[in-house]
This record gives sequence, C-alpha cells and structure tokens, in this order.
Amino acid sequence: MSKHEFYADPTVFDQWQSSAGHWLCAQGSKVCPFGWAVTFAGLGAVLVLVSITVLGMSVYDTVWRLAPVWNQSLAQGLVAVIALAAAQSLFRQALDAWPKAVMIPRPLRRAARYVGWLPARPALRKPAGGQSAERDAIQAFFSGVRDAGVNVGIARALFAAGIRSPSQLQNTSDRQLKAIRGVGPATVCRLRARFGATR
Repeated sequence: MSKHEFYADPTVFDQWQSSAGHWLCAQGSKVCPFGWAVTFAGLGAVLVLVSITVLGMSVYDTVWRLAPVWNQSLAQGLVAVIALAAAQSLFRQALDAWPKAVMIPRPLRRAARYVGWLPARPALRKPAGGQSAERDAIQAFFSGVRDAGVNVGIARALFAAGIRSPSQLQNTSDRQLKAIRGVGPATVCRLRARFGATR
C-alpha cells in the first residue's frame, strides 16, 4: 500500500463538503439572476462604510487632537469623496444589472429616483398616436441622413440644432447648416443631394 492510497477513499469531511457544496449551489441558483446586482450593491455598501469611517476618523482627529494634521485630514476627505463617487457608480451598476424579467421593488425605485438615478428599465408608457408618428418621421429622416453618408456625430448635432425633418432641412440655409458643429460644405452637399432644395 503506497502512502497516497490512504487519501483515495472519501472521508467524512469530503462527504460533508460535497453535500454542503450541493446545498450551496442549489441555494445560489435561486439568487443567480440577482448575482451581479447583489455584488455591485454590496461593494457599493462597503465603499459607503469606508467613506463614513474615514470621515469619522478625520473628524475625531480634527476635533480631539490638539494639533490637527491638515494634510492628513485633506487626504482622508479626498478618500471619502472618491469612495462615495465609486459607491454611486456601483449602485447604478446594480440597478442596470437587475434582471429584466423581475420588476424592481417600489421602495428601491423611489430611492433611485430620490437620489437622481434612473432605474435600469423604467416603466414603458404607450406614446400617444401623434407622438409615435412624429418619432417615426424623425427616425425615417435620420435614416436618410445616415444613408447620405453623414456620420452619427453630425446627425446628433443636426438633431440638437432642431433639424429633424426634410422640410426643416429644406427651410435652413447653407450658411445656417455650416454654422452647426461638424457640418461642412461636403456634408451640406450630401444633405442637399439626398433631400433637395438649396436655400
């Protein structure tokens, strides 16, 4: 009998580890859809606790020490601000990682709205008939803009400038178009070739 054969048979600990592992996997499968959301939220909570602890230490050092060290207090304040910013980003990621099939609980939605975060999947409202037709017309116009060879950045600049339909484009002079950021003579030529009417 070699010295390694003794370890080949499963021990009580191996059986316990196997049964505990199966139980943990079964319990984990229930939490699986929420895994990333819980992980991001947990990391965000840890960073909030870190920032509160660091701020508390800074206040304690400043108030109860006779000679506060200002550069140390400044560094502690900076660490707290960075931790809070990272926590905010992680909480937003937790909302984005929430499973699509599960509705976000109402208190969590209210808290997210209160602090200025948008839920990952807000409730969709059915647009009114006029809004839907208008949106379709705008999408058709910008499909034509893309087909004309205009890049996305310039298309966004056109949208921001209020040019969202062929008629608005036709009623805009070449000089006004060139005043829009990113629009040059070549872009104007492409747009005029696609939608016509030079002014």
